[in-house]
Amino acid sequence: MPPFITVVGADGFVGSGLAGALKAHRVVYGLARNGEVHISQAEELVRNADVVINTSGFRVRRGLTYADYQRCHQASTAAFIPWVRKGALFIHMSSAHVLGKSRDRTLGNHSEPNPTTYPSAAYALAKWEADQFLATASAEHDFRVIFLRPTILYARPGDSSLVDNLVNWAKRGIILRLYPRCARHHLCHLNLLGEVARRVIERHHQLRHLACLVVADPYTVTSRELEAMIRQHVGQRAVTAPVPSPLMSALLRHAFHSRNPKLDLRTWGDIFGVFHLDTVYDSSETFRVLGVDQSEYSMEKTLLPLIEESLRS
Repeated sequence: MPPFITVVGADGFVGSGLAGALKAHRVVYGLARNGEVHISQAEELVRNADVVINTSGFRVRRGLTYADYQRCHQASTAAFIPWVRKGALFIHMSSAHVLGKSRDRTLGNHSEPNPTTYPSAAYALAKWEADQFLATASAEHDFRVIFLRPTILYARPGDSSLVDNLVNWAKRGIILRLYPRCARHHLCHLNLLGEVARRVIERHHQLRHLACLVVADPYTVTSRELEAMIRQHVGQRAVTAPVPSPLMSALLRHAFHSRNPKLDLRTWGDIFGVFHLDTVYDSSETFRVLGVDQSEYSMEKTLLPLIEESLRS
């Protein structure tokens, strides 16, 4: 019999993608549709699950505070932990961002978390605290936990990723030129994350309890390369607009924070900080232990088709 899989947070970008890829039962926080179950009515689904995949919580979002990130990550997870049955597998969607900024080295499965060095420290710290909470809760309730730590996720037009935003500006006739142009971006296609989750379910007995798996595309792309990929499809008619990311980040991170997303300049400072983070992750061990074929997630099969599709839509 296939395992009974429940995805909590299946109305979000990541949860929806994983639930579809794994044909899992869907637990949502918003309005339940088409067989979905609201979290308030989901106790039976979680109790019956052989595998619970937790994708609760917002990504970095303007207008949110550290307390907001705590509530939507750790607190929301704590609310349904008593329903997880003994011996179940709990796959928790952590983030590579809890590892912080690298210092002349790549960050991998065994790197020590350093969340306060990530540009959006409030988000990264709340994610790391949720990881720590689950380590304690799993011992108390006797279930196994595997942490997945994806980098910046992307998948399709309209996913609000860095690539999506650059493409949307290009469709308006403006090419954003991010500086420093040599800054590397290490992204993660949602299909890769889905494949990793599927293989973790198949092979979790070969993984240690509380194992942390970094998930990232097997390549990096610089700001210069991203610009070139987009420009070759829009031609020379587009206007180039320089974006000095380090300067914008330094200025805006000292600005005020607002609950109104449009006025939250401080979080914009964090976002510009990500634009020039230049941090590389090593997911080779994750690929090796799970038997993932890296060639299936090359730039030609992931990033380039997305850019082409986005510019056509």
